[in-house]
Amino acid sequence: MAWNLRDKDNHLFGFMKNMRRKSIKLIIESNLENVALVARAVKSLCALVPVESSRIELCIAEAVTNSIEHAYGSEEGHHVEVVFTIGWDELILSVYDTGIPMDPKLLGEKGPSSFLFNADDLESVPRRGRGLAIIKEVMDNVTYTLDKGRNCFTMTKKIS
Repeated sequence: MAWNLRDKDNHLFGFMKNMRRKSIKLIIESNLENVALVARAVKSLCALVPVESSRIELCIAEAVTNSIEHAYGSEEGHHVEVVFTIGWDELILSVYDTGIPMDPKLLGEKGPSSFLFNADDLESVPRRGRGLAIIKEVMDNVTYTLDKGRNCFTMTKKIS
């Protein structure tokens, strides 16, 4: 019999309830080919908690891609660190890099939706710029901090 942490009658689910936060750290080189690797790893880890793993996988892929493309300008040879943390009531994903800082205003108040476009005019469909909108839609909380030259983009999802 396989254990399923999502089953509230399960012995392991009760263990999770009393557990402190547990984390695992993944580090990749700043190469877009590595995004799928870290996204798949996070999706697999999501099997431990009751969340929609495909949506979380999409969010981490977007966040890591943003780190590589915007913080590092798609330059290889740098590191992107992803910390996957689970606790009783939340899943926390933090993406760290030491590249160009993000403009914190990007996480501020909602502006015009990047999902609004004229479906009859294919030229009006944005080709880029929907990643943060997707992340903010899927996750319960999204924050960005900069500490001693280290960027930290954190996404939190409540576990029901």
